[in-house]
Amino acid sequence: MNHFCPVCGYKLDFAPWVDTSPADEICPSCGIQFGYDDPAGGDLAARNNVYDTWRESWIQKGMRWFSSGMAQPPDWNPEEQLRRLK
Repeated sequence: MNHFCPVCGYKLDFAPWVDTSPADEICPSCGIQFGYDDPAGGDLAARNNVYDTWRESWIQKGMRWFSSGMAQPPDWNPEEQLRRLK
């Protein structure tokens, strides 16, 4: 199963959330930590607002690769990732 970051569209090797349980992992592309940065009191609509705000901030900062512990993939394309979210 494919899982994508709801902020930046990066293909993840984990599900950000399963029902009401967060992965507690960080997206290496945009840096959001699922369960820490996006709990929103369990309200899915509020969580989606968090994602929208995080995405706009990431875009405004130049869509830089976040992870210092994971190398940026050679074919990494943040614009293509964002198209997955539409």
